[in-house]
Amino acid sequence: MKITEESMNQQNLPQEPVPKPESEPKRSELEKLKAMSWKDRVWYIQAYYKVHIALVIAVLLILQVVATSLYHSTFRTALYCMIINSQSQEEINLAPIQEGFAQYLNLGKKDLINAESNFITYGDNANELSYATMAKVSALIFSKDLDIIIGDADTIRHFASLDGYIDLEKDLSPELLSLVQDRLFYAVREDGSEYACAIDISSTSFSSDIHLGQDPPLLGIIINSTRRENADALIRYIFSQ
Repeated sequence: MKITEESMNQQNLPQEPVPKPESEPKRSELEKLKAMSWKDRVWYIQAYYKVHIALVIAVLLILQVVATSLYHSTFRTALYCMIINSQSQEEINLAPIQEGFAQYLNLGKKDLINAESNFITYGDNANELSYATMAKVSALIFSKDLDIIIGDADTIRHFASLDGYIDLEKDLSPELLSLVQDRLFYAVREDGSEYACAIDISSTSFSSDIHLGQDPPLLGIIINSTRRENADALIRYIFSQ
């Protein structure tokens, strides 16, 4: 090809830019989802938003726990009673203590009486559940949350050997002691001495209404109870009916 001055000038002329293909307008996430099938939407959300969803759920759960804790902090425990080893064929009825006794004390709506029923076996017959329940009872006593144990003789003897109950002959008022003097149950404490650690509450309306099945049902007041006034009131309530 013959190179001329004219051809050289043509090569040096500025070239017109090649037009770029027009890009599609950027779609929002909502528009993307609307254009998908339900199956694709589920996959897309799981692929791109599962971490965000997990974080939102975690935040909601934390807020729920905090809100529940704050709400429960407005309540006051008036008495905590644990029933152990009731062998009744009838289901335990906690209404006499949670409702009847609460009414007797004239408690407010945010004054709670906690009551629960558990089973414990001792010695060679103890199983993992028994050890877990004993640990729970011990923790409640240590934290001064438990006030009353209503149990069978084995239960009363077990915790009496750990100095778990008050000495009723020394620590009850003369008025209350006169009500239960002929119903005292004696067991051996840790140092080997015997003391009145529980009250036989069999043949009472309270025992019958709750369907207590121990033979006999024995009530002991925990030695470090911080609600002794209400624990004593329960004894008065049981024997004044």
